[in-house]
Amino acid sequence: MERKRNSIVTGLAALPVVALILALSAGYTSTASAQNPGLESKKGSDPLPAAAEKPGAKKAAAYVVDNGEIVREVVLTGELKARNSTMISAPRIQSSFSNTVTYLAPEGAMVKKGERIVEFDDSSLLSQKSEAERTLDEAKLNIQKKKADLEAERCDLLNSLSQAESSLKQDELYGRISKDLLPANTYQKYQLNVTKSKLSLQKAREQMDNFEKSYTSQMALVEINRSQAEINLKKIESDMQVLKIDAPQDGILIYGDNWASNRKVQTGDNIFPGMEVASLPDLSSMQVLGFVYDTEYSTLSPGQRCRVRFDALPGYEVGGVIESLTSVAGRKGFASEQKVFQTVVRLDKVDVDMLKPGMTAQVDVPLVLAGDAPAIPREYLGVDNQGRQFVLKGADLKQAKKEFVEIGAVGDKLLEVLSGVKAGDRLIAAQYEAEVSK
Repeated sequence: MERKRNSIVTGLAALPVVALILALSAGYTSTASAQNPGLESKKGSDPLPAAAEKPGAKKAAAYVVDNGEIVREVVLTGELKARNSTMISAPRIQSSFSNTVTYLAPEGAMVKKGERIVEFDDSSLLSQKSEAERTLDEAKLNIQKKKADLEAERCDLLNSLSQAESSLKQDELYGRISKDLLPANTYQKYQLNVTKSKLSLQKAREQMDNFEKSYTSQMALVEINRSQAEINLKKIESDMQVLKIDAPQDGILIYGDNWASNRKVQTGDNIFPGMEVASLPDLSSMQVLGFVYDTEYSTLSPGQRCRVRFDALPGYEVGGVIESLTSVAGRKGFASEQKVFQTVVRLDKVDVDMLKPGMTAQVDVPLVLAGDAPAIPREYLGVDNQGRQFVLKGADLKQAKKEFVEIGAVGDKLLEVLSGVKAGDRLIAAQYEAEVSK
């Protein structure tokens, strides 16, 4: 009897504790029901009918499957450059294999036509010019000396000619004396003197004729030396003028790339003939030169639309179209080993007040992988331990069931579903798989 009495007392003592637990449970359930009156639908999907839910049930956003495009964006990097630009290159001069830059107008400055923008070192040409001027002066002196020598020679020849004519006249007077009046040997002597005088006169005349004929050629020879000296001097002066470059037009000055140093050209650089030193771009003709790696080259083609963003202009965006693609890969830079293809992107509009040459750009090219196909967001696709892909089909956690699907094209945000899901189906995010499996 005593043992039975103790058992009854223990049971009565435990009753208040059980009642307290039940009361707390009922209060939690009513609070949860008040805060969650119904299931929610994801923004952009069809509204869902209200459904009764058990106390304590979790909410999950539902997605209504619809047909859409599967899009993946290819992002290219590039640089803003002008289509039409006047290039300023290092001049070609015979006296030097390279030119040292001694002056550059500030990059980005607006220059006017005729304003000095580039100068190269001409110190070596200055010494050559002095030598050429000395050579020219010597050539001019040689002309004067040659002319004086020829005039002196002319005088000598004219004197010889006069003497020959005078001798001939004198000998002819003796030669006219009658033979009967002179001894035979004297007469023969006079006749011989006449013949000698005639030959001397003939020789003097020939020498004079030869001198007159050669006078022009002898003067021309020294004139050639003077002309050559003048040409050499003018060539040096022309090279010196070429080393000072003025702006051929109005524009903004952009420095060229020094590939040997992997930087922009600057004062003190040795530039080889033909290398670009600077350029004056036409700002209204700016375009983007982008670089494409071979893994993405096959996905692009001329005519594709794109969006262009600039690192220096956050929030600014302009439309464009791919105009051309190179068919041969090249190095991205002189010191780079990476091979890329180059693409030209034409902008729909160019704001010359905002866009400046040299700005880095990102080109977003949307690729439509599939169209008018059942599409779901990435977060609604799950993968089980066996690698099988599934979705949770249903309007809420209570109705959701795991459905294995086959996925086609994969875009940046949406996935193409080939089987297992159709337009109009409602899905629960795959993260609630554990709740559905209970």
